[in-house]
Amino acid sequence: MEILGLADSTPKPTSRFKELFWPNLTTEPNAESACETASIACFVVAGVTAIFALATAKAGLVDSALFLLSGLGLRKMWRTAAVAGFALYALEQAYSLVLGRFPGVLAILIAAILFNGARASFAYQRMHKAAAQTSEVLAS
Repeated sequence: MEILGLADSTPKPTSRFKELFWPNLTTEPNAESACETASIACFVVAGVTAIFALATAKAGLVDSALFLLSGLGLRKMWRTAAVAGFALYALEQAYSLVLGRFPGVLAILIAAILFNGARASFAYQRMHKAAAQTSEVLAS
């Protein structure tokens, strides 16, 4: 690092690609940010699914409603909503594979974002559980 003129305390550059697929969830703001991004992805998928269902007169409004509920749950950092949203999206993409349609880059990015939302909700809950246990120990 001295060759570049940077001190040892200077944060090392990270890969944006790595941060997208495996963000660092060791702090509460990082976990909150990942859950917020996943909820936005759920809202986008819900909107696109609803538009597609209405335009083609095919079933899909139930999926859209489930993605909307998953997005709302991710806003609250609920693990069940995060896992349900990711599982629903993964099943939808697996069904597309069975039909012979391969998911595009956008589908893979959305799946990664939803997976990291599930990871973030679990990390957030774990942090709060540890904080509650620490405050109990300090109180007694």
